[in-house]
Amino acid sequence: MSAPQVSLPFLIVHGGADKVTDPSVSELLYRSAASQDKTLKLYPGMWHALTSGESPDNIHTVFQDIIAWLDHRSSDDTDQQELLSEVEQKARHDEQHHQQQDGGNK
Repeated sequence: MSAPQVSLPFLIVHGGADKVTDPSVSELLYRSAASQDKTLKLYPGMWHALTSGESPDNIHTVFQDIIAWLDHRSSDDTDQQELLSEVEQKARHDEQHHQQQDGGNK
């Protein structure tokens, strides 16, 4: 899959001083991906292993950013209807329809 085909939400976290992978590659992915919901977090002075090879404060910052990104996309404010699968929505609809029919026949 090439970057322009990436359309799902995604978060990129990258150390600005990373010597293993160039941060510009993450920047290119961010710019070229088709996704409308994308976030790039560059951490100046941080290296490659953001969640294990940094100071405890830096690791905490990275995890806080990841959790905040996930929380934002799974908040309680999300319409419950959107969270239901199509099968669940159909089952609820059918149950309500049958209850209405049964109520009219009594």
